[in-house]
Amino acid sequence: MAFTDPPDPGHARTLDELIAQLRLLKTWAGGPSYAQIAERVNRLWTAAGRPPGERTARTTVADCFKAGRARPNTDLVLAVVEVLHPDPGYVAGWQDMLRVVRSRAEAATFVQAQLGLPGAIPHFTGRRAYLARLSAVLGDATGGQVTAIAGMAGVGKTALAVHVAHELLRTGPFDNALFVNLRGFHPDPGRPPVDPAAVLDSFLRLLGVPGHAVPADLPGKRRLYRERSAGRRLLVVLDNARSEDEVRPLLPDERGGPVLVTSRTALPGLTGAAHVRLDVLDPDEALAYLRLTVGAERVDREPGVARRITAELGNLPLALTLAALRMTAPAHRSWLLADHLERLEQRRAHLRLDNAVDASIGLSYDQLGEPERRALRLFALHPGADLDAYGIAALAGTGLDEATLTSDRLVAASLVRRSEANRFELHDLVRAFGMARTQDEDVSAGRKAALSGLLDYYTFAAATAMDQYAPRVRDHLPRVPDPGLPIPPLTGRGPAAAWLDAERANLVSAGIHGVPSGHAGLLSRILFRYLQTGGYIREALVLHRSAAESADPVARGHALVSLAATHGQVGRYEVATQCAEQALDRFRGAEDRWGECRALGTLGAIASWNADFARSAGFLREALTLAREVRDRSGERTALTNLGYVYGRLGWYAEALDFHVQALAIDQQVGDPSDTGRTLLNIGDAHLRSGRHADACGYFRRATAIAEQVGDRDLHVEALLCLADASLELGRADHARTTHECALAIAVDLGSLHQAARAHTGLARALTAMGDPVRARHHWLAARDHHRELGLPEPAEITAGAGRPVTAGG
Repeated sequence: MAFTDPPDPGHARTLDELIAQLRLLKTWAGGPSYAQIAERVNRLWTAAGRPPGERTARTTVADCFKAGRARPNTDLVLAVVEVLHPDPGYVAGWQDMLRVVRSRAEAATFVQAQLGLPGAIPHFTGRRAYLARLSAVLGDATGGQVTAIAGMAGVGKTALAVHVAHELLRTGPFDNALFVNLRGFHPDPGRPPVDPAAVLDSFLRLLGVPGHAVPADLPGKRRLYRERSAGRRLLVVLDNARSEDEVRPLLPDERGGPVLVTSRTALPGLTGAAHVRLDVLDPDEALAYLRLTVGAERVDREPGVARRITAELGNLPLALTLAALRMTAPAHRSWLLADHLERLEQRRAHLRLDNAVDASIGLSYDQLGEPERRALRLFALHPGADLDAYGIAALAGTGLDEATLTSDRLVAASLVRRSEANRFELHDLVRAFGMARTQDEDVSAGRKAALSGLLDYYTFAAATAMDQYAPRVRDHLPRVPDPGLPIPPLTGRGPAAAWLDAERANLVSAGIHGVPSGHAGLLSRILFRYLQTGGYIREALVLHRSAAESADPVARGHALVSLAATHGQVGRYEVATQCAEQALDRFRGAEDRWGECRALGTLGAIASWNADFARSAGFLREALTLAREVRDRSGERTALTNLGYVYGRLGWYAEALDFHVQALAIDQQVGDPSDTGRTLLNIGDAHLRSGRHADACGYFRRATAIAEQVGDRDLHVEALLCLADASLELGRADHARTTHECALAIAVDLGSLHQAARAHTGLARALTAMGDPVRARHHWLAARDHHRELGLPEPAEITAGAGRPVTAGG
């Protein structure tokens, strides 16, 4: 096949389609072999100064041309394009499209599922035949019966499913429901259908699985979901699905409860499902709906006109709802129904009313004041799922009171939905309408300014929240200028954490959207500690990967360090090391000494996690020297602490103690009691490992007192665990038992399976020492279950204790 021009990457919408264009480019360039392409890439990289260790191989190049990949190797793909067609403008076009398809893939990971159902549907009318059919299908179904409701946009699929689900919860043997919008048909290309793996991640968390215990792969998530849903009286509603592939992984175990699915397509591939095709309301049902919403007396006064109105609106529930709102608005209560009909008929001459939904939304939109119309248009541009009043204020550039009033008016017009948490979201069809209107009615500069204001708000509010959430890392966060927009009250760690939790998806979406403007790099650095300590691995990877696309080499370096730490957190040590080494190269190239110190410290931490303590010590010594050179006291303290830990694991207890004592001196100068408490634990651990048990207990007690004084519960449980272990070494089994019980209670309250596992293990040891093997085995079993749930190796001690048969007499 011969080509005159090279293939255009702009035709691709997905990564697979882009890879198809890459294969066409290979053909256009004469069909060189993968080995030849690899040789050309290596020559290109060598000329650019890249080290020999980064040379690519034939198989790696071949992988770039394979469909079905989750993520492209952007650097290599661009190099392949350049050697096949070295035109700078053409390569730049590929770079842009790679960013677009990656953003779409990453946006698919954001989902907001909920435990429980949306509110009951007001003015639900008719649908008797459908309700009878669904009742016959579902009956008293407690097994995994799947029912798929299909129909056109705006026909009321979600309303019917939610109404039926509420009835099932009210009358059936179900305890609760899981509900999720799969976003199968979203007007914004930047909001693709959600990834089933992300839905399962959310479902598992809602079912009580801690974030760190959620498997990383889709089969693992599905397996755990089916285990957790088996035998539970749980109803599942999967709203707005695009295809069977999105639905199948989300079906619970056959012993689980029924599943309701809504979609604009029939989903014939759902084997064993009952299919219900939903049509518009029949004329009598549509008239009954008008009587209910507009008023029976008013409709009965002009029944013929009322029927013509419902026909004009195609008997479409969404269109009828919005028209009824206009008819009952204070400004139009004096209008006759004939006046409303005349207006509809006049608009018919100017609108393509084959799209009845667009016409209906326009009716409601036109009755708004300009502030509300502008807010709706800008809301449609929001890259996230929902907004609060502060976000609307940032988009519209208004005060909070005005934004709140605007939001209330949009909710009253049923153009915006309000959740119980006082957050706002758009129906997909309303978003499509708003996106079209903002293109027509707002200049490009105005749209860009609104989005920039929103990103500025998210970045500044996130920095403010992190000052409260993790004050110890405040000096390491970038300083963000106040954009002069209202932000929520974020005084104290509790409110800050609650805000970060509520806005997490939006903050990550803002980072994806804000790569060119630099907001991605800022948000990556600001949110690193929150995402790391919260176990939000998926969100962290998406945000830090986006930030790694930043033009600024220092921002890219920090994003790569954050990526390294995140990969290391889940045991991907090889990838983590590669990211940290790339970051180190960028910091050194930019002569950023502080960034270089952070990269070295991260390399040291990764090596220690991988039990390569000698290599870790080398990196950490470099980090310590550099921290002292740049007078970074916080970096110096971190390096000293990590070196003390590593030296202790190497058996060099005197040196370990020296490092910890130096770190303690910095803690006392800085005045952070929590850091002081943790350093005291490290000192005690060094004493404990060297056999000085009584000295260790003294340091553990001091740390416990500090934790109680400042209310640091994480430090408190760690200190209690250490103290209990030391007590057992001293032969004080009863004291070890009671202390471990206290630690267990706090760990359970915090939801920390890792700390709970340690407490159960300690309790089992203490009870064994006290001659109570029956109760000890109970705790060995609990410790074993926690290790398995966390995916951690099971120590031989726990395996033996859990498997040892005992009798009541011992």
